[in-house]
Amino acid sequence: MAHLIFLGSVVAAIIQIAGVFLALRAILMARTPQSAIGWAIALVIIPVFAIPLFLVFGESRFSGYVRAGTGGSPDLDAALRSTARHLDGYRAEISLLCSDGSRVAENLSGLPATGKNAVHLLIDGAATFGAIFEAIDRARESVWVQFFIIHDDRVGRDLADRLLAAAARGVECLVMYDQVGSKALPPAWGDRLIQGGVQVQAFITNRQHGRHFQINFRNHRKLVIADGKVAFVGGLNAGDEYMGRSKKFGPWRDTQVRIEGPAVAGFQVPFLEDWNYATKSLPAHRLTSGPAAAPSDAIVFPVASGPAEEWGVCAAVYLSVIQDAQHRLWLASPYFVPSSPLLTDLCHAALRGVDVRIILPQFADHLLPWLSSFTYYQRLEAAGVKVWRYQPGFMHQKVLLADDNFAIVGSINLDYRSFMLNFELSAAVLDTGFAKEVEDMFLADFDRSLPEDLSRFEKGSLAFRLKCRAAALMSPEQ
Repeated sequence: MAHLIFLGSVVAAIIQIAGVFLALRAILMARTPQSAIGWAIALVIIPVFAIPLFLVFGESRFSGYVRAGTGGSPDLDAALRSTARHLDGYRAEISLLCSDGSRVAENLSGLPATGKNAVHLLIDGAATFGAIFEAIDRARESVWVQFFIIHDDRVGRDLADRLLAAAARGVECLVMYDQVGSKALPPAWGDRLIQGGVQVQAFITNRQHGRHFQINFRNHRKLVIADGKVAFVGGLNAGDEYMGRSKKFGPWRDTQVRIEGPAVAGFQVPFLEDWNYATKSLPAHRLTSGPAAAPSDAIVFPVASGPAEEWGVCAAVYLSVIQDAQHRLWLASPYFVPSSPLLTDLCHAALRGVDVRIILPQFADHLLPWLSSFTYYQRLEAAGVKVWRYQPGFMHQKVLLADDNFAIVGSINLDYRSFMLNFELSAAVLDTGFAKEVEDMFLADFDRSLPEDLSRFEKGSLAFRLKCRAAALMSPEQ
């Protein structure tokens, strides 16, 4: 008995010491002061519960990932240099609205904004997958496909069939998906493609030695590139629910953008970085020989962001654009769990007279971020920000419209996870015609939405407010 008591005391001491050590680590590396304080207190007071949670959710930086231009991979660095030189020939003059955002993006990524691009807005699944499948069918050299989620359903199998047909024509086909997002994807789906000559790779965040607890990160990007000439970026994954076939959610509201022209070369770089992490190899990237075949002069630059960065491109671009907007900021996101700087800048924009509107879904697909959003209502109301709740089905699009000529479409949500934990990719577009398309889309969405009562949280029951506050306490990890 004495031996058991002694052994238990030793184990308890070790756990307590480990808790104190990890608390110090949390203070040094946490993403926010609130996170540092919360982790430190929990790790010291209840280490037996807090330690495993911290090992999974406490990491703030993604390890083992090599970014182009950092010297970690000569091949990646060479690809970035050649891409930057190519894009420099199409470098565009940027208007005041997005000059700060594009400059920040270029300084952090090495990729300039370019003109001579054609962009086309794709609304919902039928238009998006119709255009993507057409591009795959017409490809003659390469098809690169990346989704956060791929399902083995009608859409997933249709995608597989078209990739197999392309591979049979001699087209290089690469497919990448996030291991967590696509956890329901059976191995047989990828095996069939591999047997047909398609390269298939999961993005697994904790596959490297010593990083087995690194599972709170996600590769949330959605990207298809055909022949290095046409790119598709947006919010849709490859599954039947994105076509509105889900019994749970019904109609699915989402947005993608088709890009043709020199800017496509820039969207290849984040794919190369992801593929290099997943496979330790690089495919040959393709630089288009000229501007888009369709007559257009849209200015485009990629907004590629991830937890391996020292400075977040996503946050830097969004905050710059919000601060520069003069009369309009319309945003749509399925989740609204903003960081303090993002919330402050949105409120400041409204206070200086900018028309700030946010469309959120009426229903939740993930409960915690849905509940958290209500805790920001009081500040939004005080600043004059307007919120709408989209009514039919589920709204999943991630879109920003600033003034009359600038828009961002992609995978970036208005939450901590997108800004801090996920690998994300969006397209920033400076073009009056495209902005008008986005405006018309927003107006149609407002017609299908109801204005939210921003006093709803304060008027809610005690139980409702406690649930929202409890969810908000976990906002950096949602």
